[in-house]
Amino acid sequence: MLLKQERQEKRLDPRIKRTRQLLQQALMELMAEKSFQAITVQDIAERATVNRVTFYAHFADKYALLEYSIREAFKQRLRSQVPAGSPFSPENLARLILTVCEFVAEMGHHCPPPHGQMEPLMEKQIKAEVYDVLRAWRAEMPSGQSHHHATPELAAMVTSWAIYGAAVQWGQKERPEPAREFVQQVLPLILASLQPSAELPTT
Repeated sequence: MLLKQERQEKRLDPRIKRTRQLLQQALMELMAEKSFQAITVQDIAERATVNRVTFYAHFADKYALLEYSIREAFKQRLRSQVPAGSPFSPENLARLILTVCEFVAEMGHHCPPPHGQMEPLMEKQIKAEVYDVLRAWRAEMPSGQSHHHATPELAAMVTSWAIYGAAVQWGQKERPEPAREFVQQVLPLILASLQPSAELPTT
């Protein structure tokens, strides 16, 4: 459902876009005040100055709005650092990893606990967006510059999980090093899943 919404986004009436923006903003404001579990559709509608019927005309429930909001917010952040169509390079990959780290950390600080219901949704949407970027990069690599054992889909899936997992682990440290320093530490490991490597022994 989310992918269908995204494909239709460019064709949406400006009034529809505006309403969705109001709903997104209302949800983010409420999540800064109380847990997602405690927020109701009525709360969101009232904060956005729309009625419940209008809310349900755009989203099935508050979870659908949360998923949409997270992915749109992350997509905008990522596109500001790695514009759509940017070619693969270690520098662009580093920007992607840094964006994930900073976004995950900010979301954790922005939303009060408990995070139990939100974290799986955030993970799903961030990894999906990262997967799309990595798959495009991997598919564009000449056959001699990528692992011939892995399809673009498999390489993108594994790498997106690695990037998100690394970002979460960094954010959970008691005294994490600066994000840029952390990115430089993990970059060689992430690059290894996308660039050429020595032949692996067959088993």
